[in-house]
Amino acid sequence: DALMISPCQHTCPVGINIPKYVAHIAEGQYLEAIDTIWERNPFPAICGRICHHPCEFRCRRGELDEPVAIRSLKRFAADWYAEHAAELPEVEPFPQTRDQKVAVVGAGPTGLSCAYFLAQMGYPVTAFEALPVGGGMLSVAIPEFRLPREVIQQDIDYIAKRGVEIRYNMPINVNFTVEDLMKDGFAAVFIAAGAQRSQRIGIPGELEDVDGFYYGLRFLRDVRLGRQVRIGRRVAVVGGGNVALDAARSALRLGADEVSIYYRRSRDEMPVTEVEYEEAIAEGIQVNFLVSPTRIASDNWKVTGLQCIQMRLGEPDESGRRRPVPITGSEFSVGADTAIAAVGQAPDLSFLPPDSALERTRWETLVVDSNSLATNVPGVFAGGDFVTGPGMVIDAIAAGRRAAIAIDKYLKGDTSRVEIYDLKAGVIAEAVSQEVEATWEEQPRLEVPTLPVLERKVSFTEVELSFTEEKARQEAKRCLRCDLEK
Repeated sequence: DALMISPCQHTCPVGINIPKYVAHIAEGQYLEAIDTIWERNPFPAICGRICHHPCEFRCRRGELDEPVAIRSLKRFAADWYAEHAAELPEVEPFPQTRDQKVAVVGAGPTGLSCAYFLAQMGYPVTAFEALPVGGGMLSVAIPEFRLPREVIQQDIDYIAKRGVEIRYNMPINVNFTVEDLMKDGFAAVFIAAGAQRSQRIGIPGELEDVDGFYYGLRFLRDVRLGRQVRIGRRVAVVGGGNVALDAARSALRLGADEVSIYYRRSRDEMPVTEVEYEEAIAEGIQVNFLVSPTRIASDNWKVTGLQCIQMRLGEPDESGRRRPVPITGSEFSVGADTAIAAVGQAPDLSFLPPDSALERTRWETLVVDSNSLATNVPGVFAGGDFVTGPGMVIDAIAAGRRAAIAIDKYLKGDTSRVEIYDLKAGVIAEAVSQEVEATWEEQPRLEVPTLPVLERKVSFTEVELSFTEEKARQEAKRCLRCDLEK
């Protein structure tokens, strides 16, 4: 058989062999399934819950009825492993075959992926994390009802068992710098510090000392860490991404009566998955599109609401995008006692000393080579959200993998381009073959079970549940195995 790369594997930013692990699940070979995922992705439990699954949009089954539930099957494999780990053989560290040590700054998905893939290549790796927990934004910004703490810990424990040393409470800053790491005998350093600074909206009344005003990231972090967060009856959230939706859904669970989101763009431009959006709507969150806040209203240092203006989509620009423009005279105000600003995050370079040799752009990001992720200092690399700004978790993992390949090349003195795909085979492009059509029976995608809406709103219990073994095997059998050329 000619080896072909299926559209799902080709679309996956880390190139997981999806048809292979789905076939293993169909056969009841769950350990083989999780092993197949681990080759390319050290975060199956996390990605099985929150990946935006670009693979499913390209699934060939979707041309017939509906795509295979790839993400939920990944979660099933990870959950099965967590349940049975005690009776399975202990995970061994990857053998160390190289003597050059590598340091990673930040134990989020990008940093830990880089560390994992370097360990897989035989390097001794140490990750330095400022916080007492690993996971980066996954641990501080994604609420418990979407990503429980023990799930994050499950993936991090696996990475540690494979030989990655993680040092917590070890910030890299003015007192202990990237240069110090190089002096300590690390042959290369990868900076994966994420994008953890909240961006300002830039409107009057946006003052942190106003009672009832929060930035989305800090709000989510405080809730996640169990700090006391006071929420009023009516909550207004500004923004339209994951942080905005997560903050809105958290506010509801903390006892708000009404939660409304105000987003200046349209639904099509909202960078959130269908599942998240639909869950928020089902929970009773109001989403207002094409509305731009112009002021945060307060009285006596207490939030009283928002002043807003209605927007419309303007004419398409050169790139074909229609940007929102305000409609004159459409100002209105909304009452609220809590306002949460969630309009984006940015990298924070404040941990680098002012005299650091690392070159920055005037937008306060590091200058890196887009192919090799190398900075201007030999042996120092940077990537993930820290360089690109906030993205999706699977892209963060892909950035870590690219960095590992680049660092390996650098340490071997190989100056050729970094190639992420070692997929030599051709990619399947033609439509579903006739023979499939002939024997094919319609079999709709199975629904993933979820917690009933009334139970959701009163707790931080995980909303989405796992397939049963029987359902997982049934769903996996819907895969057309288009990677096997007939």
